[in-house]
Amino acid sequence: MSGLKTVVRRGFTGGGVATLLLASLFVISGGFRNSTTLALTGWLTAVGIVLLLAGTRERIVVGSRTVGWPRLAAVGIGILAVGAGGFGLSQLRGFEVASGPWLLTVAGTVFVLGYFAWFALECWAGGWQLDEEVFAVE
Repeated sequence: MSGLKTVVRRGFTGGGVATLLLASLFVISGGFRNSTTLALTGWLTAVGIVLLLAGTRERIVVGSRTVGWPRLAAVGIGILAVGAGGFGLSQLRGFEVASGPWLLTVAGTVFVLGYFAWFALECWAGGWQLDEEVFAVE
């Protein structure tokens, strides 16, 4: 494995573990009391499992197809982007429109969505702007 590929794969592993730990904190604190926390816990669990698999497995079998880790990572990052965007947009109704916190939340949400979308596409395509050997499946 190349050096950057190792860093990316370890990042997915660490991100998956951290996300699963965060989801477990919701469960431990009684996360199944309302539907919002249940949805948040499910979203974090799905992201954590997919990123952990992308970081630890070179390829997995889904049905009759073999999926390499970059495509799996793209799916995990896509799930993360959709949930983060939904969470960011849901926070906007709590602020006065065009106030400082509202604008900061909009800017943060747009930045996060853009970054996650770019990185998910980069993983899915196997390297448009990043080196192709980073996304090589051995």
